[in-house]
Amino acid sequence: MITAARPMTLLQAEGVLFDFNGTLSDDEGILRDLFIQLAATEFGFTMTARQYQEDLAGRSDTEILEDIMALAVAPAAARAAEIDRLLPLIDAEYQSRVAAESTIRPTTRELVHALHAAGLKLGVVTGASRLQVLPALERAGLLELFGVVVTDEDVDRGKPHPEGFLRAAAALGLADPSRVVAFEDSLPGLGAVAAAGMTAICVEGTHPTEILRQHAGILVPEISIACLELALR
Repeated sequence: MITAARPMTLLQAEGVLFDFNGTLSDDEGILRDLFIQLAATEFGFTMTARQYQEDLAGRSDTEILEDIMALAVAPAAARAAEIDRLLPLIDAEYQSRVAAESTIRPTTRELVHALHAAGLKLGVVTGASRLQVLPALERAGLLELFGVVVTDEDVDRGKPHPEGFLRAAAALGLADPSRVVAFEDSLPGLGAVAAAGMTAICVEGTHPTEILRQHAGILVPEISIACLELALR
């Protein structure tokens, strides 16, 4: 008699990786407003919230700036220098906007603690900068739980390229991508997880749910301890 294999759950994975903006951190609206304001003040370009969500959400800070400058028809020769000038301003403005209260929800922290207590290897893979991510993780009491944090500075190619996820897996000693689960919220992120051969859990909010359903096999309203019960395959 052939018995069907039991579906894998989070606790049966070897490692779990998390995107940061819009996933671990409930801050996608903050980033959207920040970049819309930057486009207007720095380049005189009016970008709509829909345009940001459809075309830029989930990209690295560097890539978002590149796209904004392209849309604003900024001189190509000056774009690299502008990126170097603007990235520190973005870091400072982001830190200012999240300083009053942690954007990492208690339910998210509870799941991260549970996974760490169960002995899973944990990492963060994000297109944001270290100056945005590390203070936020430390403020939430989570930084020491992650064995690796891969940020925009650590990769040559951002999502949907899998470089960040592959770097994190290698740093954690996770050799079998089929035993790695990654939480994501954006289409570029989901593409990167798929390209890395890992299993994605998609968090609702950044894109319309009907769009996410076309790209995500597993969709959840939030990161919480309830994710431990999900059948991953």
